[in-house]
Amino acid sequence: MAVIKWRNHHLEDIEIALLLEAMKARYGYDFSNYAHASLKRRLKQLRDYFDVPHLSHLIPSLLYDERVAQVIINNISVLASDFFRDPPVWRYLRDEILPRLATFPRINIWQAGCGRGQETYSLLILLHECGLLDKTRLVATDINVSAMDEARAGRWSARDLDRWRTSYLAAGGQGHFDDYFQREGDTVMMVEHLRQKVEFNQHNLVTDEVFMEAQFIVCRNVLIYFDDTLQERVLELFGRSLQRGGYLLLGRAENVLQSSLAGRCFQKIDAGCNVLRRTAEVAHAGVAHVEVAHAGGLHVGGQHV
Repeated sequence: MAVIKWRNHHLEDIEIALLLEAMKARYGYDFSNYAHASLKRRLKQLRDYFDVPHLSHLIPSLLYDERVAQVIINNISVLASDFFRDPPVWRYLRDEILPRLATFPRINIWQAGCGRGQETYSLLILLHECGLLDKTRLVATDINVSAMDEARAGRWSARDLDRWRTSYLAAGGQGHFDDYFQREGDTVMMVEHLRQKVEFNQHNLVTDEVFMEAQFIVCRNVLIYFDDTLQERVLELFGRSLQRGGYLLLGRAENVLQSSLAGRCFQKIDAGCNVLRRTAEVAHAGVAHVEVAHAGGLHVGGQHV
């Protein structure tokens, strides 16, 4: 009887590839171009969460149970968010970028990867204090539905309030930070007039398309989890979404100008805060125009959301 010889494969890598292929084929979520080390670490955590000996045991469950698939999506997506995180960046936005945006008759802002919403509401506070809230439409998106539900509710534990207050003041806050919240026991809730000023919608940077024309896009510390191929795809998406002369804010560690597309289409106007300006047309054979989303919801991939 012949004996099958083992090839020099890492079984865990094979399992990861099969799981990602099942996720893509069944639900349309493609994580194959996420940075491998980060992806592998998060998937190992899933193995412990579901208490299975091997990642391949999750494949039948995710194929037939959307709840399992959503847990996997939520675990892979990154939810780092905080009020006025990295205060010098927010001070730069207040002093340099918002005055430039104020020259537009209307301002459309897209925040991609909004997580639990603290950064989204930081933007709203900034717009309010700069007198631009009434002329601005802010759309915040994420792949993680559970996180967006939390962001939409605008409620968080009060344990971080002191740290948020410190960051707000360091960012040049002009009011009293606590006035933007209602205290309810050990939680704080964003005041209603700010919660009503943001639209939260699901959007997948990997597979979904342009849905609005924006003058400003914020996407901080998301691209660091993507490989070069996916970074190029997202930058092309941002380039087609931005009006010429519009601005893109990335995380400080996201050095994308080495990308050929980024080098052609964006100019870095502040290296320290990693703010880029769109300078050239972005050609894309598959899209002939930008469709501006209406207040009733987003148009993603031809579907009204």
